[in-house]
Amino acid sequence: MSNRIRVILLSEINSKLGSPFLTLLAGHPDVDLVGVVTSRPGRLCSYFVHDSDQVDLEAQAREIGVRVFRPVDVNAPEMIDTLVELRPDYLIVGNYQQILKPALLGVPAVTAVNFHPSPLPRYAGLAPFFWMVRNGEREGGVTAIEVDAGVDTGPIIMQRRMRLTGRETAVELRGMQERENVRMLAELIPRLADRSFTTTPQNPRERSYFGRPRPADYLINFDSPAEDIRRIVRAGYRHPGAHTFRSDGARIVLLSLDDSDIGVRLPLARTGTVRRVGGAWLVAATDTWLRIRTVENQGAEVRVDQHPGLLPDGVTLGARVPEEVAG
Repeated sequence: MSNRIRVILLSEINSKLGSPFLTLLAGHPDVDLVGVVTSRPGRLCSYFVHDSDQVDLEAQAREIGVRVFRPVDVNAPEMIDTLVELRPDYLIVGNYQQILKPALLGVPAVTAVNFHPSPLPRYAGLAPFFWMVRNGEREGGVTAIEVDAGVDTGPIIMQRRMRLTGRETAVELRGMQERENVRMLAELIPRLADRSFTTTPQNPRERSYFGRPRPADYLINFDSPAEDIRRIVRAGYRHPGAHTFRSDGARIVLLSLDDSDIGVRLPLARTGTVRRVGGAWLVAATDTWLRIRTVENQGAEVRVDQHPGLLPDGVTLGARVPEEVAG
């Protein structure tokens, strides 16, 4: 008896996870990829819109002859009827941002499997790569779960953990998680094919949940230790960017900074004060000086020493917080 499984992939149209998932599933000898469900027309996943290399899941699927569906509501009865006709054994979900309701979860003959970029039950929810970097985590992970009626609450099928250096940006961590999820899917497919996978319930006492980052979550507070400031800059890189305000009200996006040996020799100033020392731009945190390396200028990442007018010597950062950011 053949163990070839019928699969529908659900992922966002511009997803850097969905694209390699599609390639893997379409080319796997144990898989018959019978459909791809992706974003409704006009929608892009914000995680990827500023990446220099873009993907198009619909074009990729059509090129290899796989049917594509772009429903406004994936849980609509007519959409469910269409998917039932495809007779899937599994729904494979990777970076798809509509919640799957019980009627849709009843479509596959076996189950729906979601690949989440965190070591569940920790960091359920949205943008875990941002929150892990923001919180200074030294261990990341990815988890495959059976989808249930909750949000990232289903039993765990497989999990992989990864050691972090504490210097990754959120974009770098996102890429690490995407690659690990692809490896995990490749390892899991044979178990899905012969139905040999097992599940372990999540421990609700260990659960943490984070929502989509708000504008205020990207705001740099210089009345903080240097490590907290480094974390928010790495978490905000590259878009929308961790930002602050000059004393004249101009918005400044800081894209990279690090410790400064030069600053060790300077007495600390008022937090947020910028000092130019030789060719270095320093800013005062509560406990030390940090060296500003790059900032955003007209949408591009530039070295601050090549655009000295952005941060004049003696200017104070963090002096103004507009209500729309503070809220």
